[in-house]
Amino acid sequence: MSNRAATITIIILVLVLILLGVGYWWYMSHLSTPGPITNSSNPTGFVPLNRDSGSGSQSSSTGNGSITNSTTTGNQQIGTIKTNPIPVLRLLSNTPVGGYAASTTGTTTVMRWVDRGRGNVYQTRGDTLNITTLSNTLLPRLYNSSWNKDLTAFIGQTLQDDSETPTSIYAQLQSRAITSTTSASTSFDLRGKNLPDNTIGYAVSPKKDQVFLLVKGDTVSTGYVTNFDGTKAVQIFTTPLAQLNVDWPSDNIISITNKGTADRAGYLYFVNPKTGAWTKILGPLNGLSSRVSQDGKKVFFSVAGSNADVKSAIYNIASSTITDVVIQTLADKCVWGNFYKEIVYCAVPFQPVSGTYPDDWYLGSLSTIDKIWQINSITGETKLVNNLIGQADRVIDAFSLVLDNKDNFLLFMNKNDLSLWSLDLVRSK
Repeated sequence: MSNRAATITIIILVLVLILLGVGYWWYMSHLSTPGPITNSSNPTGFVPLNRDSGSGSQSSSTGNGSITNSTTTGNQQIGTIKTNPIPVLRLLSNTPVGGYAASTTGTTTVMRWVDRGRGNVYQTRGDTLNITTLSNTLLPRLYNSSWNKDLTAFIGQTLQDDSETPTSIYAQLQSRAITSTTSASTSFDLRGKNLPDNTIGYAVSPKKDQVFLLVKGDTVSTGYVTNFDGTKAVQIFTTPLAQLNVDWPSDNIISITNKGTADRAGYLYFVNPKTGAWTKILGPLNGLSSRVSQDGKKVFFSVAGSNADVKSAIYNIASSTITDVVIQTLADKCVWGNFYKEIVYCAVPFQPVSGTYPDDWYLGSLSTIDKIWQINSITGETKLVNNLIGQADRVIDAFSLVLDNKDNFLLFMNKNDLSLWSLDLVRSK
């Protein structure tokens, strides 16, 4: 064979090998690449909710940085079953949540929460690391929720893509009828209805069987008391005010505070849910934010300080006296005990952070590194419950604190990433 023929033969072999290599690469890359993700459409309204048959995903964590991921297959447990001891501080959800609650019966504490992005409802207990998917009904952009006593229904607010006004809803977990022709992906569907348009605030009663709704009209805002599902609404007052924070801490007290800002006077009022009568409790105080005890006897409140800081104190309603407290934090970062009504738990900055309070914290231009403290409003005793630092894999700026009915567990969100955490208060003592 001549040199020319040998050269041509080698070139042909090289080209064949290159073509074979390119073909193999193309085949393998297309074989392993998933197809496009299709988003389910989100129909307007809420009656009924569409159930998304697809699976979601959730993270479970031991709270010490060890996170396991797996696909949720309905009512199956999420993550790998572990023999690790349950941490005192525990990460429940690594993704943003849209409300949560906890309830203790006997020695068992159940915690439930809603995924903010999809609306999946999840559950865990205080004595296990396993997380269960209760419902994968599609309910996107749920920003907050308050649950009833047995954690089977909630009032919440969603935000539609084409609106800046939240839609308030009632949602209930309903058992699914599993047959041979249906998928047993989850045990429940989420069903519900819209509450009145322009509902700008809501609060659940202490017994969690009624709801207070504040509905904005053209010239006035109207307060209603309804059953938990929004039925049998009774109007109790009208007011020209609209920028209000509402709560229902005690049976005969609905608390109303105009939304605090450092350059405007704030007021705290008590409203009788039966008569609609208003009583001024605190104010005028710039930057006022407040939390009322479950027995309606005391108020933990914070105001804008004179040195680019925040000041906090406890107000005794019966004696009309104010007691300064050692800790200085926003009332938005506190919660009164349900069982131990004289106790208040607060997330307190590790060190003071200068700023315009509460505005900078609300706007997100100011963040804190928190510890959890406990204050006895009768004795004045202040106790560090948990420093959070070193037990979590991130910096925590805690808010929206929630306790179970026995004050065994404290749940809160991290304002930095909207993750959900639980703190075992019994083991923290």
